[in-house]
Amino acid sequence: MDLNSIHLGSLWIWAHLIYWPIIIWAVWRAPWSIILQKDSSNTLFATCMVLFLLWHLRVQVEQGLVIHLLGATLLTLMFRWQVALLANALILLGITLTSAADFAAFALNALVTGVLPIFISHLIWRFNEWYLPANFFLYVFVAGFFAGGLSILVSGFVSYQLLSLVDNQLSIEILDEYLMIFIPIMYPEAFLTGAAISIFVLYKPQWISTFDDQRYLSDQ
Repeated sequence: MDLNSIHLGSLWIWAHLIYWPIIIWAVWRAPWSIILQKDSSNTLFATCMVLFLLWHLRVQVEQGLVIHLLGATLLTLMFRWQVALLANALILLGITLTSAADFAAFALNALVTGVLPIFISHLIWRFNEWYLPANFFLYVFVAGFFAGGLSILVSGFVSYQLLSLVDNQLSIEILDEYLMIFIPIMYPEAFLTGAAISIFVLYKPQWISTFDDQRYLSDQ
């Protein structure tokens, strides 16, 4: 979701006040000793590049109002929430420089496409860790498929509500169309996330920081 400040009223100002303290906290808490390792950093930048290209496959509802897949759950499961937030900021910066999104709306876009879905994905992963059996298929389905679909659906609903709160040129029909697109788009988001996690866990488990071999595979 790339929103433009022309549709946001004064919301983009408040978004900056909320977003940047979160980013500072993420930088402070990020596991830099792991990130700076050659293999980890290469994997991180390669993932960011793939998602950057994926974000260019978009549906434009109105000028300054587009929808695309997020990959937030994938980032969260691969690198945990701190690095996922920083990766999302890097991807969004690239998108802002190469699309109709503007820097004024950067923080609000980051909250909607990054902070919110990453927070949801982290909570669902934690729920899976704490309350569900240590089962490989549950990890893939709950933390991957389900979290991916739910995170983009909630992000779309929140952005719809924010756009509905402010005075802009978007009609009710356009806003309703914008919201309804998130129902079909949640399925490819869920599928791509779950499929990628399944493949990585089988062939490159070291890429998935939230996957514990001892927990999920010891009794398999």
